[in-house]
Amino acid sequence: MKKTAITAFKIAVSLGILALILRKVDFNQLWDQLRAAHPSFVIASVCLYLSVQALSAYRWYMLLRPIGVKTPYSKILSFYLLGMYFNFFLPTAIGGDAVRVYYLNKETRRLSRSTASVFLDRDIGMAALLLIATVAAAVAGTRINDVPLAPIFAMITVPFVLINLALFYRPSYNFLHRVLSLFKMKRADEKVEHLFESVNSYRGKWGVLTIAMALSIVIQLGGIFANVLLGSAIGLDTTHGWLDFLVFIPAISLISMNPLSVNGTGWREYSYLLLFESVGATSAQATALAVLWLGVLVMTSLPGGIIYVLRGSRDKEKITSETDSLEIADQPAPAGLRDQDQFSSLSGHTAEEKPLSTI
Repeated sequence: MKKTAITAFKIAVSLGILALILRKVDFNQLWDQLRAAHPSFVIASVCLYLSVQALSAYRWYMLLRPIGVKTPYSKILSFYLLGMYFNFFLPTAIGGDAVRVYYLNKETRRLSRSTASVFLDRDIGMAALLLIATVAAAVAGTRINDVPLAPIFAMITVPFVLINLALFYRPSYNFLHRVLSLFKMKRADEKVEHLFESVNSYRGKWGVLTIAMALSIVIQLGGIFANVLLGSAIGLDTTHGWLDFLVFIPAISLISMNPLSVNGTGWREYSYLLLFESVGATSAQATALAVLWLGVLVMTSLPGGIIYVLRGSRDKEKITSETDSLEIADQPAPAGLRDQDQFSSLSGHTAEEKPLSTI
């Protein structure tokens, strides 16, 4: 009953924001923009974003090697696409990251290592996102209602860096542990401890982490330029050109993480409208860009659905119910990597709760 109410609330929020957008945008003008969109640019955007997802899967594959998980890339790619499908089409059931952990653990019986790899994959991706947004906003001097965006990104980056220090650097972790203990935040302390022990299996793997960070920058730039192609499809011309996309697309990604909606729907589209209008786009152009990007997300998430149907027809997996009570014994892990009996270190939820979608 509680989950149904939460889902209904999220749907209501998403629909309410979309209704607000439709009141602000002339539907005929929006339709004209979409109808005039150049198909070749849209197709190129879809192909580019599919390539980005393949590269993202390779980053995850590369992060698995140092911790002894030697699953073939083809399977890692299929697990990644399954995660995309669940993240986009079934956000109220289970998050895409938890799906990746589930399938990788099912393949390898290495729950703690699977969890650590997915967490670090997301963490490095977020670092690249913030780096690009902060630098681009500083270079372009982007402002929204006379408020500079570069300091805002910097303010988000600082706690992100501090949290990572707590997870990777023992003295800062010990300090955080004392703070959480002081305020009797036992549950949060346990989650931080699980994460610290998991991700520290990557200590000393600086070469791999550096390459993963470089790949993350390329991946984030790929997603941004997939949007640039959609802008070209509708003839969108902004104040700073592609620099505006370098600032706004990461910002939209961050805003879309808002849990008060269905998979960011509504918040994402309104962000396109608000941000791109500020640099010269018409409301119809900004909304058309958002709708086209939604279409790209749908098309690039469908391969994961096909994989899921094929897997389900073969072995009748019940992922949405099995992941609620996943407790699979892990084999001996590398030094510093302790076994875990639930998804808490990845999702921040106990085994009785269904993890929500993440970035």
